[in-house]
Amino acid sequence: MPKSQIESRICSSCQAKAIGDPEFCPHCGNSFADGLRCVKHKSSDAIGVCVVCCLPYCSRCASRVNKRYLCHKHEGYEIYEGMARVYGISDEAAARYVTDCLVKKGLHPFLYSRKASPISIGGSDYTLFEASGEFDGHIINEIKVMVPCGEVLAAEELLQKLDTKVGKRPVTKKGE
Repeated sequence: MPKSQIESRICSSCQAKAIGDPEFCPHCGNSFADGLRCVKHKSSDAIGVCVVCCLPYCSRCASRVNKRYLCHKHEGYEIYEGMARVYGISDEAAARYVTDCLVKKGLHPFLYSRKASPISIGGSDYTLFEASGEFDGHIINEIKVMVPCGEVLAAEELLQKLDTKVGKRPVTKKGE
């Protein structure tokens, strides 16, 4: 079907275009469906849908993080422009290998890198860019492998099979 004939709607929360007839906005998690119930508390109305696991949650189970609905399990993910970080390393060859594996599985990875010159800062693993999340005092030249939020769970499943460190990555929750 030509793109011009595909129905779409504009999200009232984030103003993004949602293609097709979705129950929620894939960009922010705003619910389009009436009477959507929380998956954990069936008697509670869902406030939105987690953009990572695509499940509806009430206010006890989810919150808005940087204008996106995320369940408490996924609220620690680093998300930028609808893409979530699933893997990070300073070795470019390893990052490209992971990216190639994700592409072969039909996913849509994106490599993000802000490498600094070793001459300007004094070492190959330091840059002026500070990664979000846990911070141990080092500013690292991390190459981030990012995927669309809706592909995070599939990407992490594949990465765990590849024996990468993604399964061991701590995801911080608010207040920890």
